[in-house]
Amino acid sequence: MTKLIKSDVQALSLADFTQELYESLVLPYEKDSIVRGNLITVEVETEYMPIKLSVAVQFDDTVESLRERFDAQLAENIDDFENYERWARDNYEHASVIQGRAFDSLTC
Repeated sequence: MTKLIKSDVQALSLADFTQELYESLVLPYEKDSIVRGNLITVEVETEYMPIKLSVAVQFDDTVESLRERFDAQLAENIDDFENYERWARDNYEHASVIQGRAFDSLTC
């Protein structure tokens, strides 16, 4: 004869699991945040501009893995801003130079 054992353990939905991780997650650069389903979106104020970082939570995630993913996204965004600034600085031409080239191309 098989005996059934009742248990009070309930399986968490992905949304509930996300909410639990979100409540435990502390990011020092977080300005504002929101949770929708299994997506955590954090607004961050950088020296360049405010940006939003989003991470989709999976059942195998931990607070530490989420923190690492947010940190990686933030670093990537800051690198993009710095690369753009460097490109803009290296490729800057004054408007009069551009107008001079346009004028030269019309007269040649």
